[in-house]
Amino acid sequence: MTTDLEDIVKKGEGLSDKKVKVGGLKLSGASIMGLFALISTLVGSLYGGFLLYQKVESLAALDLGAISSSMSKTSADVLRVEEVASAIKIELKEDLARLRTSSYNLENRIDSKLQSIDVRITTMDNKLDKFDIQLDDTEEKLMKRIQQSLDNPLSN
Repeated sequence: MTTDLEDIVKKGEGLSDKKVKVGGLKLSGASIMGLFALISTLVGSLYGGFLLYQKVESLAALDLGAISSSMSKTSADVLRVEEVASAIKIELKEDLARLRTSSYNLENRIDSKLQSIDVRITTMDNKLDKFDIQLDDTEEKLMKRIQQSLDNPLSN
């Protein structure tokens, strides 16, 4: 098996020295590879140039007037949206101010009602205290009379 491998290697070593005749020209393996690289480079450059040409043509075919018109319309729409947003912002601030004022007014009304109720309760409490004192005085006087009447039934 080793002899077969050696024979194959020896045959392969001789290939670099061999030349091929193509159209009256003798070409070696290296020159064939160089020629293939040159042809592929040329074809690749031509294809890249073709793609670049297509891109330039597509850019040239753009309707700049339509794009400009569309951009102007978009700018107008943006300005309109900004105006509407600004108006909404102002209305929200006004609504918030009205709510705050209403809240303060309601709070003041509730405070005044509570103060009024507190004054009434205090007044009623004072009246009840006076009534309680009068009731105690009347009870005391009545008890004295009852006691006097019991002590001396004929004095009245």
